[in-house]
Amino acid sequence: MTDNKAFSEYLAQLAQANWPRWADLPQFDLYMDQVLQFVNELTAPTGMGELTATMVNNYVKKGVISAPTKKKYGRTQIANIIVIAILKPVFALDTIADGIKYQLVNRTANQAYDAFILDFAGAIQQANSDFTGEVVINAVNKEDTTNIQNAMVQLAINAVLQKKCWSKP
Repeated sequence: MTDNKAFSEYLAQLAQANWPRWADLPQFDLYMDQVLQFVNELTAPTGMGELTATMVNNYVKKGVISAPTKKKYGRTQIANIIVIAILKPVFALDTIADGIKYQLVNRTANQAYDAFILDFAGAIQQANSDFTGEVVINAVNKEDTTNIQNAMVQLAINAVLQKKCWSKP
């Protein structure tokens, strides 16, 4: 399989993924096995790798996500785990943690998460458009996002796409 074909197929997989907005995240807290199932159902079709309990425990241990309450994880923790799952193929956990903290400056967790997901989906659309020659209009309005925060998210997302493009399948 050529690099172009592999990358094109990867972009198609990403474009078909249904990345949840904040409102689409579970309304109730989840146990570890439920978190793993939820996140793995999102990421597995994209080839991003499987999330394990050991990984989540490591995120808690390193302070990237807060510890579960009565063994249950809430929306903010689940949102952070999704962001980590998307970025971990390219960035070190400490770098991702710093990025999450930065994205939370002057905005709520739901605003930061939705901005990331919208940027990620927009970058996938743009990459598909650039790569296939199709015109895709991205009419996402993100008034709550500052220019610097947008640039950081775009760089992170582009790094994920570039790594997959240049890595051998």
